[in-house]
Amino acid sequence: MPPRNHTPPAELLVSLLRQGERWFTDQLTARMEDAGITPMTVAHTLVLAHLDEAGASTAELARRAGVTRQTMHRAIRQLTAEGLVYLEPGTGFPRTGLVRVTQTGTERRRKAQDILADLEDELGDHLGSETVAILRSILKMPWPKDAR
Repeated sequence: MPPRNHTPPAELLVSLLRQGERWFTDQLTARMEDAGITPMTVAHTLVLAHLDEAGASTAELARRAGVTRQTMHRAIRQLTAEGLVYLEPGTGFPRTGLVRVTQTGTERRRKAQDILADLEDELGDHLGSETVAILRSILKMPWPKDAR
């Protein structure tokens, strides 16, 4: 078998995906700060991006975000302390409670979503809207299952 030609590290797909994610994150943070809004952290994103009006359990949020329950629990604790979400007691065990978004959390999420929509428009202006649509379509395709 002939030796493989290796892609330069900066051109590896994982590097390119991180570069794009970093652009969005840096721009979102800067624009939220410019607007006088506390920027979104990873914890904010883990919870607020996956929490709908009906609320959800910690386990369900962890499943939606693709993280462990422990990671989600820490994020929820942080956002509860900031007044962005609250825990509504469940009818059974304490763990059956629902996480719900506060009005403040809803407003912060809406502002972040507006900024992200603007950033997507800017990316479309830069790369072409058709290219961004193709990128979105590709990234929405199913990823391979864990082969371990």
